[in-house]
Amino acid sequence: MSSSYAALQLEHPSLPAFQPFLSPSSLQPLSILFLAIAFILSFYFSTLRSKSTLPLSELAVGGLASIFGGFGLVFAFCAIGANV
Repeated sequence: MSSSYAALQLEHPSLPAFQPFLSPSSLQPLSILFLAIAFILSFYFSTLRSKSTLPLSELAVGGLASIFGGFGLVFAFCAIGANV
């Protein structure tokens, strides 16, 4: 056993316990909210009609829908105990 590993073993019990940034009880409401926003933005994205050659509004709405959907799915997985 190396000396650095032995030093870490001695230090380990004195370290504070892990505290998550978001409480586990807030994950389910956040997942529902984020997935609902993603659904609404996806519906809005499907009804947009681009009139210009550079569809910035489509990219913005699609990007936001993707971000909200991704975080909503991660929160949903974490809420059921499958920490990703």
